[in-house]
Amino acid sequence: MNYKFSSMFLLILLFFSFCEKDTKFKEEANIPEFPSDNWIKVTDPEIYHWSNEMLESTEEFAKASGSECAMVIENGRLIYSWGRCDKKFYVASIRKSFLSMIFGYFIGNQIILDATLADYNIDDKNPPLNDQEKRASVNNLLSSTSGVYHEAAASDGNDLPERNSALPGEKFYYNNWDFNALGTIFENQTQSKIFKVFSDSISQRIGMQDFNWEVDGRYDFSDVSIHPAYHFDMTARDLARVGLMVLNSGKWNGTQILPPNWIREITSKKISVSNDYGGGSYGYMWWVNDGGYMVDFSGVSPDAFSAQGHWSQIILVIPSKQLVIVHRATKNLDSSRMLMIIRMILNSKNSTK
Repeated sequence: MNYKFSSMFLLILLFFSFCEKDTKFKEEANIPEFPSDNWIKVTDPEIYHWSNEMLESTEEFAKASGSECAMVIENGRLIYSWGRCDKKFYVASIRKSFLSMIFGYFIGNQIILDATLADYNIDDKNPPLNDQEKRASVNNLLSSTSGVYHEAAASDGNDLPERNSALPGEKFYYNNWDFNALGTIFENQTQSKIFKVFSDSISQRIGMQDFNWEVDGRYDFSDVSIHPAYHFDMTARDLARVGLMVLNSGKWNGTQILPPNWIREITSKKISVSNDYGGGSYGYMWWVNDGGYMVDFSGVSPDAFSAQGHWSQIILVIPSKQLVIVHRATKNLDSSRMLMIIRMILNSKNSTK
């Protein structure tokens, strides 16, 4: 009798010991991590319920499609990657999402969201702006709804809508003029360089490995407009740090880098996007709610939002899954293939236990 009792007691102890370890693993798995000097890939994705086989199949499919590199990050852990994530690229329109972030340091002080182009003495040439166009506000420009259809630096200028065909705030139209003028407003009002502010306020504080603002930030001037574009070169592994910070509501390893209310503001819907641009919605220079001018993320996750640029460059953030996916290529992948890559990555999760 004593033997049976001892055996039963031992089994109960083992059971609760296992449960305790399993619970501890689950708790640890949900605690976000932050890379220090380098991203360190997990030794075995299957520990975190990712399928190695499916991730490898995704990599094979992506590379055959023209993918250059990608990173899959869950709770701050680098689950999987492929390609040269340490190679600097021109990030194209992802630059706009960077600018929207650093606006958050000055909103309500040097920069007022409701201030108009007239308030900030913003004009242009060939032709100059008229009274209706000058009524566009900072928040109209941030949401790409200014109604200013003017040629812009870093843009081909083709097929612009008719001038004054929409009032400020009335219609979404993805025009580099809005974004470039925001760069001018930012530097005029803050008396600071975009690239220097980004470096001091974000890059250095989240430990970007490769970004040097004096080398990797540059202006693109044009004869058609007085407002230059502001270009960034960056590695995928540094883009991933930006995504992880935004995923964590502007916080990095216990330090609040950006105000959480500003992160919510820029990644929440401001205007519906037509199907010509992929549908969904637009925030303040972030694509939200399954929308995007390159990829329509329909069915991926209703809370997804992203920074996107040419050559299939994406920082995709999915808060409900604690995921950041960074992708880039040397050409624009077909949107259906890009969406397939994202779905294959997501399907690699929970396919093994």
